[in-house]
Amino acid sequence: MSSQNPSILLPEGLCIGYRGRFRQSTPDVVLAKTGADIELGDGRHLLLARNGRGKTTLLKTIAGIIPALSGQIACRGLVQFVDEDLRFDGELKARQIFAALFKNGQRAFAMEMAERIELDVEKPYGKLSKGNRQKVGLIVAEARTRHNGPQVLLLDEPFSGLDFAARDKVDQIWSEHEEGIVRLVCVHPDEPTLKADSAIAIREGRLEQIEVENGSLDWLETRLSLN
Repeated sequence: MSSQNPSILLPEGLCIGYRGRFRQSTPDVVLAKTGADIELGDGRHLLLARNGRGKTTLLKTIAGIIPALSGQIACRGLVQFVDEDLRFDGELKARQIFAALFKNGQRAFAMEMAERIELDVEKPYGKLSKGNRQKVGLIVAEARTRHNGPQVLLLDEPFSGLDFAARDKVDQIWSEHEEGIVRLVCVHPDEPTLKADSAIAIREGRLEQIEVENGSLDWLETRLSLN
């Protein structure tokens, strides 16, 4: 793989979870382990698991927010963790947020994406619905990827507040901009859209890669495998 291409390597022996408290003799909480190397390159990769199995913990570990219990994750590219609870100043309009964060081409892209996914850029952020606040976060993350070299985007439940029309438009935008970007997308197993280049599942305490045929997962088979 070229040094210019982004990637995520989850090595064999990686263990994610939470460290116990030494003074209180609390043991580590282990959520999942890898049994073999998992490497993700350009494109979209889904992260699937039932609630409480470690999806968000894995994203935060990759982002360096919390440490791995063992093993060393290697990322090539600028890493962004996009939390579904990302917040901005409630008095600012989306247009003002984009103007404060971006210049020139990135700002133009942000405004174009806002129009495509039907975000009202003149409405104060604090008065936006959950879905429209998520649109702001998605736009900010995507605009940051423009003209900044290899990128790793870690997206935590980005579609939870979006309607089907908005999801389809975001899906189209992602499809237009795949080269140079790794998107690891945490989604609920009941998501109707499971398009991906590959997928990672957390099941029975194991981090495993799932084979993807023709760019999509079998929804029922995948869901049942997580039970």
